[in-house]
Amino acid sequence: MKKLRTAMITGVLVLAPLMATINILRWLIVNLDATVSQYLPAKITQDYPGIGLAAVFLLILITGIVTQNIIGQGLVNLLDSGVKKLPLVGSIYTTIKKFLATIVNPGSDKFSGVVLIQFPRGGVYSIGFRTGKPDSRIIPKALDDEHARFVNVFVPCTPNPTSGFYLWVKEEDLIALDLSVPEAFKIVVSMGIITGEEH
Repeated sequence: MKKLRTAMITGVLVLAPLMATINILRWLIVNLDATVSQYLPAKITQDYPGIGLAAVFLLILITGIVTQNIIGQGLVNLLDSGVKKLPLVGSIYTTIKKFLATIVNPGSDKFSGVVLIQFPRGGVYSIGFRTGKPDSRIIPKALDDEHARFVNVFVPCTPNPTSGFYLWVKEEDLIALDLSVPEAFKIVVSMGIITGEEH
């Protein structure tokens, strides 16, 4: 009986992450295909299932190749500056672009350090990432404390670090951690199962 139980547990540990990965990839592929297919002629999408997904990869590949030369970079910069000048759209575009760049590359200089803070309440600690200094026009007005030194901290959600909480925290309330940003992200995404010491 004990051997049967051990075999079942081993089977779950082997198959569960594999099936979860397959299902996530399947969901991503199906949704990408369905989204892009809406912009293609119905006749093409009916005759060639998966054409939307192929179009996504082709568009990404072409964009990557084109932007690797000076002319392509110039066009991207022109588009970038044009979109940024649009009211409302520009601020949304800039925010999303910076956020995605940070999430895709957590080792970038957008995150200036890994910290531990008491959140969501005292006595409970969460991993956070320093993201710079708050706007000086907001902090004194909001907290009426011009002498306190506040910093921006992003606390990611688990297991999806693309969502989280933006906090203003006093410098003295932060506990600096001896972890790199990628190591900390690994811990957050794995819900603490994988530590920074594991490779």
